[in-house]
Amino acid sequence: MAVSGIDSDGAYAFLNKGAKDTSKEKDAGALAMEDFMSLMTSQLKNQDPLKPMESGDFLGQIAAFGTVSGIGDLQSSFDSFSKAMQSDQAIQGSALVGRSVLVPSSIGNMTAENGMKGQINVAEPVTDLKLQIYNENGVAVRTMQMGAADGYTNFTWDGLDDNGEALTPGVYQFKATGTVNDANTAFATATVAKVDSVLVGSGGQGLVLNLGGIGSVPFSEAQEIT
Repeated sequence: MAVSGIDSDGAYAFLNKGAKDTSKEKDAGALAMEDFMSLMTSQLKNQDPLKPMESGDFLGQIAAFGTVSGIGDLQSSFDSFSKAMQSDQAIQGSALVGRSVLVPSSIGNMTAENGMKGQINVAEPVTDLKLQIYNENGVAVRTMQMGAADGYTNFTWDGLDDNGEALTPGVYQFKATGTVNDANTAFATATVAKVDSVLVGSGGQGLVLNLGGIGSVPFSEAQEIT
C-alpha cells in the first residue's frame, strides 16, 4: 500500500529540491558541498531499507566532509599569505641593494675607495690583538698590530701592504689572533660587504643577499646594515 506524502524519488529527495543550477567553472578534481550532498542523497535513496543509515553516521559524514573542506580552505589561505609575504620580502629586499652589511666571514672585498672593513669578536681580553691579511695565493701581505682589545672590535685596512705599496683591489683573506692564557688564539671575524642584488628564496629560505666579493649569504646572517 502506497504511503501518501512521500516523494516518488525517495524519502530523502527533498534534500535536492530547490537547488539552483550553479554551473560555475570549478576545479574538476574538487568535491564541492553540492557534490557531497548529491552523493549523500544517492546513498540514502539506495540504502537497504532493512538496514538504514543511522543518524549519527549521517551527521558524522557531514562533519568529516566539513573538516576536510575547512582544511582545504585553510591551506588556500596559507598559500595566499605565503605569496603576500614573498611579495613583501621582495619589496624589502630591493631597499637593500647598494647598502652594506656586516656578515660573518674570513674573506673581504678590498676597494680602492674604501679599503676593507670588518669586525673581530675578541671573546677574551688580549693585549696583543693582531690582524693578518693574505692574498689569493695565501701569502701574508699585511700584518696589523691592534694592541689591547676586548669584545667586538672594528678594523679598517687601507689596502697597503707591509711596505706601504697599494695592492690590487679584490678579495683578500684575513685572520685575527691574540694571546689568551699563554696560547695563541684565533677569533671569529666578520666583514662589511656591499649588497649587489637580492633573491627571494623559495621553500622558506627567505631573502638571500648577493654580496660583492663574498657571494650569496642568507639575510638572517646579516649582523648589521649600514
